[in-house]
Amino acid sequence: MAILSRFGQAVSVRERMSVLKGRRKVPKMSTADVEKVLQELDAWCRRERPGRLTWGRLEEFAGFTRQALSANASIAQRYGEAKHGNSPARKVVTSTPKSLDQRVIDLQRKVEELQAIINRYDVRFSNFAVNATLLGYDLERLEEDVMPPARAAVRVARRPRSTPG
Repeated sequence: MAILSRFGQAVSVRERMSVLKGRRKVPKMSTADVEKVLQELDAWCRRERPGRLTWGRLEEFAGFTRQALSANASIAQRYGEAKHGNSPARKVVTSTPKSLDQRVIDLQRKVEELQAIINRYDVRFSNFAVNATLLGYDLERLEEDVMPPARAAVRVARRPRSTPG
């Protein structure tokens, strides 16, 4: 069975599926990637980068799509701060080492981010606790340590080496 490609050529379903499977070439964002993007956005906030901040420039820097970048809440928030704080009417500041005030501001922002993460985990835990009690589970039983999985020792058999003869 054949289907038509974008260019009107007949392509087999198998070929089309292989193209669709191979489309995702970018791995998921790691925490190191997120930190790298957040540091770049901080540089934009401090006006250490020339020009306008756009998703396209951030995509080029990070190597991820706009959708992947904006799906991360901390990146989206920091992008908004950098975008609105990066208007052309502001005075251009030359790249200097961070002052003590800037370091305090950065640390306060980090504390706020970590507090927001803790609050999200608190809400998530309370949702789990309520749902567990509604389903009849005992919370003390749920907080017990999990037993490690029972795994049998695996012995790897090696092939005997053949001697050149």
